[in-house]
Amino acid sequence: MKRVSVVIPAYNEAGTIGTVIEKAMKYADEIIVVDDGSTDKTGEIAAKKGAKVIRHKENRGYIEALRTGFKVATGDIIVTLDADGQHSPEEIPRIIKPILEKKADLVLGVREKISFSEKVITLLTSLKVRTSDASTGYRAIRREIARKMKIQGKCTCGTFMLEAAKLGARITQVKIKVGPRKTGKSRVNKKHFIQTLIILKELLRARP
Repeated sequence: MKRVSVVIPAYNEAGTIGTVIEKAMKYADEIIVVDDGSTDKTGEIAAKKGAKVIRHKENRGYIEALRTGFKVATGDIIVTLDADGQHSPEEIPRIIKPILEKKADLVLGVREKISFSEKVITLLTSLKVRTSDASTGYRAIRREIARKMKIQGKCTCGTFMLEAAKLGARITQVKIKVGPRKTGKSRVNKKHFIQTLIILKELLRARP
C-alpha cells in the first residue's frame, strides 16, 4: 500500500491550520507543516494537532517551504495542500487515485475559476503541457519526482508542472472545488507578472 504524505506550507495561518490538519489526517500517513517563519501560533497549533512541524526561522517563501517539505516527506505520494482552508482535504483520495492506478506521476487539482493572470499563465504553460489550471496549489506527486525538482521561479505557477514534465512525469488533472479563503489575502498574484516572463523564457529555451 502506498504511503501518503501531506505537505502544508504555512505562514501565519493559526486561524485555519488546525482544521486543515484534522481533516487531512483521515487520508494521510503523515502531515508535514512547514512553518515558514510565522509570528503567530501556527507551528504550535500544528504540533498539537499531530503534524510534524518543520520551522524556518524567518519567512523564506512558499517555494522554499515546499522544498523543505519534499526533503523530509517519507510517503510514496506527496500531496501539497494550502493552509488557508480553501482546499478540501476530503478530495485527497481523488487527487491521488491516478497515481495509485499508475496512470500519472503528477496530478493537478484544477479549480473551476481562476484569475486573469492565472489564465494567462495557464495558456502559456499549455503550449508545452496541456492543463486547465497551471497555478493550482493542490497537487499529488510521486516522491521520486518531487525529490528531483529544483522548483524555480517567483511562485510555482506554470513552472512546477513544466519542470515535472521535463523530468518525465506523466501529468493529469482532476476537478476540485475551492472554498473562500478564511483569513487574510492571497500573497501570490503580485508575482504573476514576473512569473509569466520566467515561463516565456523557459518555453523559448525548450524550443528545438
